[in-house]
Amino acid sequence: MSTLNARRLWRAVALAVVLASADRAWAGQQNPPAQANMPGMNMAQDFGIVTGLVTKAAGGAAVAGATVSVTNSANGIQFSASTDEQGRYALPSLPPGTYEIAVTLGGFRPFRSAGLAVTANSAATVNAALEAGDADSERVALLDRIEQLEKRLGELESSAVLSEPETRVKRVEVYVDPNGVETDEPAPNAKKTVTYQRERVYRRQTINEKIEEAMESAADQAVRIGFDATTVLQGAFRTEGDDTYPTNKAYALASADLFFMAKLAQYTSFFADVVALSGAPPDREIPTLTLLNGYTARLVNQNELNLREVWLRTEFFGQRLGLTAGRLDLTNYFDQNAVANDETTQFLSDALVNNQMLGLASNGTGAVFEFDPKKSITLRFGVQQSNPDATSLSDSIYSLSEVAYTGTPLSLPEGHYRLWYRANNGDVDSKHAVGLSVDQKISPSFSLFGRYGTQDLPDDRDQYWSFGFGLSKGFIFNPDDSWGIGYARMDLASGDKEHLTEGYYNLQMTEKLRLSFSLQHVIDTPAGAAKFGYLLPGVRLQAAF
Repeated sequence: MSTLNARRLWRAVALAVVLASADRAWAGQQNPPAQANMPGMNMAQDFGIVTGLVTKAAGGAAVAGATVSVTNSANGIQFSASTDEQGRYALPSLPPGTYEIAVTLGGFRPFRSAGLAVTANSAATVNAALEAGDADSERVALLDRIEQLEKRLGELESSAVLSEPETRVKRVEVYVDPNGVETDEPAPNAKKTVTYQRERVYRRQTINEKIEEAMESAADQAVRIGFDATTVLQGAFRTEGDDTYPTNKAYALASADLFFMAKLAQYTSFFADVVALSGAPPDREIPTLTLLNGYTARLVNQNELNLREVWLRTEFFGQRLGLTAGRLDLTNYFDQNAVANDETTQFLSDALVNNQMLGLASNGTGAVFEFDPKKSITLRFGVQQSNPDATSLSDSIYSLSEVAYTGTPLSLPEGHYRLWYRANNGDVDSKHAVGLSVDQKISPSFSLFGRYGTQDLPDDRDQYWSFGFGLSKGFIFNPDDSWGIGYARMDLASGDKEHLTEGYYNLQMTEKLRLSFSLQHVIDTPAGAAKFGYLLPGVRLQAAF
């Protein structure tokens, strides 16, 4: 016998052992077996029976130990039996239907017959005469048997049911009188009390369900790691201003983020983000009011690893109340915008990614509380240390409050509207600010966005606006490409002003690799100085997995 056939033979033996165990479990889930229609026996109601005699074609001698199997043509369920010393077999308790019958035994050619009709409360007889076979026919019979065993095992894996006990907690209302006696019904002087009882229940489930549950449980308990690497190349060409401002320059900044995520318990998760940056962005040389490269805000020291965020999040009351606590960037959780909120895939300039009136310069210890009643309104409140050099938290408390509303105004698709308020007791000129953020879908692929913010100063106020659109379908090369155009303006009480316009196109090269092209034009008018302007083309390459 060849090595391949030997392997398949051993596999058949293993499958047979598995099926023997599985058949016992299967039998426990089926109806009690019907008795064969033989002398002294009664047939089970609504089932049929197949009996017969297996002999040798040459001489007609009885064949013992042959395997007789019938397979339901509609659902593939198979039943089998072996012949006794007289060559007889019986297959009782067969559901009505059309079957294919097969008889196999080593040394003989397999016998097959299709179209066997089995009806309720009836008996069918199928006799088989086996012809002697050679080595090839034995191998064919063996391989055929292995194929049937493999098919049967697949059916058991996908459709066999288990009945396993599970512990569940049941909420029960009882009535307790002053003597501590509990009753199910109201009684004089008895107080209604809610208690919880444990009970063992049985749930029927397929083997596949059990495997999927085990895999999901393993995934939940594992630590998952994500990586995001981005390189941004930008050019800067002065369009206005004198020679004191640089021109015809090239800049580059590389960022690498390593994320760690783990589920510690139900509704409780852990997150950490380690970032490293290297390079020289245009913001080191061009004195605009806002960052031309949003990644510059992350740059603490060149070629160093920095822990940007690390926090725990847990949810209570049916996941309606969420708490996130640790080292945070509070602005990540407020003033969110679906169209202009991510410097990795959307606009590159910070003037369009963030509301400039948020006024937070660094990450710090803090917490965010979010109440989401699973309706249209969500409430958020967060506090954070705003100055890492402060000697006490009471001297550097930065807080944000926000009301967010989700709706479909004027029969339009979904839109998000957010109103926030900021307070800062640190050593800053602006103690209070208020802002608005809106993103509204006009169609499934076209969305508008807008932001407004203003902050109080001792004698005046600063103001900020931005608006634009994002498009995910239409005038694109790939189905998952996107592009957008935005405009931002800053008017400060000091007299400084800025106008910035940016367009981007995000090209999805592969599932994990994106290439973006951006073009910015910025004009700044410093108080008491000459106006200057720049045209900045950029390329952003991002790999995330």
